[in-house]
Amino acid sequence: MFGNSNEYQLNKLQVGYSFKYNSKIWLINEVGEYHWKTGEISTEYIIENNNEKAFLEVEFYKGDYELYFSKKISIQDVFLKDAIKTETIMYNGKEFELDETYQGSYKSITGKSLREKLTSYVFYYDDEEMLTIEKWADETFEVFYGKELKKKKIKNIKSN
Repeated sequence: MFGNSNEYQLNKLQVGYSFKYNSKIWLINEVGEYHWKTGEISTEYIIENNNEKAFLEVEFYKGDYELYFSKKISIQDVFLKDAIKTETIMYNGKEFELDETYQGSYKSITGKSLREKLTSYVFYYDDEEMLTIEKWADETFEVFYGKELKKKKIKNIKSN
């Protein structure tokens, strides 16, 4: 059963909405947008389940949704810089390979932040597992581990 993910535009959810994924109820606490130089826009939801924080990135591309669920992880900058150069990175005993690089900017919609420029490096281990390194204009890094999802995995969407 698809739940009710067909009733909502997944890239238009708001703070206070909740949904079920992986047997957990997630609450949207913040909404941001990536504007990529390719012309595409991704919506990012910062979500929580109890004290667990995660991210759901949604892009509407060629008539369908691309969904990515991830959590922020910690890897030393020296390894991230090396991964960008060598186009590979080891994480949890798996070798991830660079697949795509995007340039763009990010802005928190709910936090009213300034738009910040970044380069995003997307590494894949297989068709689902991914590791994303974000290099910001100030030369700082953030890194996320996650998976690509099918739309049907997001269920029981409820508005505030």
